[in-house]
Amino acid sequence: MPTLRAGLNTLAVVVAATLTFGATSSLQAAPASPADAPASAPVGATDSGPLPGNSRPATTPLEVEAPPNTETRAPAPAPAPDQVRAVIDEEDGEADSAEALGPEEDPEGDDAQGKRKRRRKKKGKKGKKGKKGEKDPNRLEYGALPAVNYDSDLGFGFGLIGTLAKFAPGYRPYKWRLELLLYATAKSKPGGAGGVEVPFHDDYLDMDFPGLLNNRLRIKAIVGFRRHTTIGYYGLGSAAKAEEPWLGYDPELEEEDFNNARRFHQYDRIYPYGDIWGRINVWDRSTPEYKRRLEVFVGVGFLYSVVNLYPGSRLEQDHLLKQQDTPDGREMARLLHGDEDHAVLRGSTGLLIDTRDHEYTPTRGTFTEISVRGAPGVDKGLAYAGFNVNTSWYKSIYKEWLVFGFRGIGDFIVGKPPLWTLTRFGAFLDRPGPGSGWSVRGVPRQRFHGKLKAIGNFELRSMLVRFNIKDQRFHIGAVGFADTGRVWADYRPVTINGVPLDGGFTDWALGLGGGLRVKWGETFIVRVDVGHSMSLQNTGVYIDIGHIF
Repeated sequence: MPTLRAGLNTLAVVVAATLTFGATSSLQAAPASPADAPASAPVGATDSGPLPGNSRPATTPLEVEAPPNTETRAPAPAPAPDQVRAVIDEEDGEADSAEALGPEEDPEGDDAQGKRKRRRKKKGKKGKKGKKGEKDPNRLEYGALPAVNYDSDLGFGFGLIGTLAKFAPGYRPYKWRLELLLYATAKSKPGGAGGVEVPFHDDYLDMDFPGLLNNRLRIKAIVGFRRHTTIGYYGLGSAAKAEEPWLGYDPELEEEDFNNARRFHQYDRIYPYGDIWGRINVWDRSTPEYKRRLEVFVGVGFLYSVVNLYPGSRLEQDHLLKQQDTPDGREMARLLHGDEDHAVLRGSTGLLIDTRDHEYTPTRGTFTEISVRGAPGVDKGLAYAGFNVNTSWYKSIYKEWLVFGFRGIGDFIVGKPPLWTLTRFGAFLDRPGPGSGWSVRGVPRQRFHGKLKAIGNFELRSMLVRFNIKDQRFHIGAVGFADTGRVWADYRPVTINGVPLDGGFTDWALGLGGGLRVKWGETFIVRVDVGHSMSLQNTGVYIDIGHIF
């Protein structure tokens, strides 16, 4: 009981601190310009979760290795002129819905309504027309565009993304929306032997139903299929070493052995999956200048994993070790799970605390996730529970010209978690780490496996140049960052083959670097980051959509 009481007191302190900081920092100054104010999200970019970062379409919080709202989901492609017009039309559709609710319920007031009416009159010749050239409030909108990105760990991503959205009076931003993705990545084969491989493949259908229960409930569902042929595994714990056994083979005379050795730190995983969740707005005191909102989310999902071990790989070695009746074998059997085919029925729930002044480019306020996730162990005894606190804080040093951002993450898992959960954290914001362009830049993804994780990100952001192309607004900015993180294999020191799995407490992975940001309008941000890990002597290049936090 004392432990439970202390935990509840800690939770209360976290909630109170984030709400208090967000309210006070947000009231320090009004937005310097319209660009600083919150914007209505376009179709495919709502505030129910990023894809990836804080500017991507929302998706389920119950996500797995390479989830659709994170590192390998194809980014929302740069909007073509037709798409930009569709975004403007959607904003008009939101205005139609607000007017249908009545003037007293429109949060943006009469002046904003008058501006919308004038804009619709100007652009009302497109689409199905209503009175005075307005868009049909019960219309369907659809679109399809290529989706591309780049990640030094996975290679060049390419695919096709299509959407279908139904609009209706009283629903914002739409009544329902479907998103279909066909996506894969291509990368040069390792070893310089030539040729291209496809390390990752992802197909899914995402369904979104916002505006339920008078805009207090949002339901999302997703079904999909993925294959990732180069998932990393270097061993358990922060002291896991990167080995190079291929150096002992001649790539021309011993080609097969050489190619197998290049897979030493990899395995293959195939997994169909399905998830459904709800997000409930339980308290909201937001204003046009900043948010002050508390939400609850809950969801369930199912997946089936087919795990293929490469011959002679590190994972195959540990898989064979845990079958031995020796002290090292029993210790490995206690820690390593999910290295065979398995099914997982999972669930999650948690709180979301949002006091940011802007969802996509915040300059002050906080966003915090406090969540629990887990599985009852319907197959192979894989019962586990994960606990996460993920909090981001923003402070404007000088308007949007210089903003300091910090993210701190603590995550731990108890029970028998599958192997792939040891390289991820969170439930609503499901991310890979430590390692990858979404946690510690410069550190390869899936570089470290452990039940306990700690991550810290520090950024200085600046929007330096503003310009217009016709009626479209652009900003160009820069970011400098320092990332750090580490794992612990277990809650107590573990030694296998006479070697500790974890280093000392100061044995943290470190990534330093910088990047560019190109902001188009209010919600579309292209991110280009280069990070170098001084601890691992590795450099990563990442081109994607949205800030990492």
